Amino acid sequence: MAIRVKVIEPPKLNFLERIYVPEIIRGLKITLMHILNFKPITVQYPEEVKQLPPRYRGLHILPADDEGKIRCVACKLCEVACPTQAISIVAEASDEYGVERSPKVYNIDFMRCVFCGFCVEACPCDALRMGMEYELASYNRAGLIHTKEVFFNPNVKSVAPRDNANFLYERAEGDILDEPEEIEKVKMVLSV
Repeated sequence: MAIRVKVIEPPKLNFLERIYVPEIIRGLKITLMHILNFKPITVQYPEEVKQLPPRYRGLHILPADDEGKIRCVACKLCEVACPTQAISIVAEASDEYGVERSPKVYNIDFMRCVFCGFCVEACPCDALRMGMEYELASYNRAGLIHTKEVFFNPNVKSVAPRDNANFLYERAEGDILDEPEEIEKVKMVLSV
């Protein structure tokens, strides 16, 4: 088998291109334009807080229900959906009416968490959300394992009904439908 070799000749340069002076002047001109039109983009962090986009995925939040309690029913779907196994849940029997279990232990290991949001998508009862906080510094490894007491926020309320296995969101408005007639109307519209 013969090997083909293609010889590439270097381009012929004229005198100005050989001494590189015009290219150096062009590069200095670009640098000078950047210096004269300087707009700082650095945020002075502790004093200034960066404005985050609304879909930012920060530290997790456990929202409260209407009574100010944790909405989690320890179904462990978020634990199964987590690709890094950063979530660990231990369930216990619940005394609350309509809720079989509640989390006795709910830990998220932020040394493993990749903030993908799969756990939030897997949660059937809106018991876990991604917050807007991004300050995660700790002096030791134990400080990066957050318990339910750390990221439970009673100020964040959930608008989803407690028993939301069958509720649907109306398209474009996002209203919650609790009445069976409303759900059937939406199903009919979606099926057409």
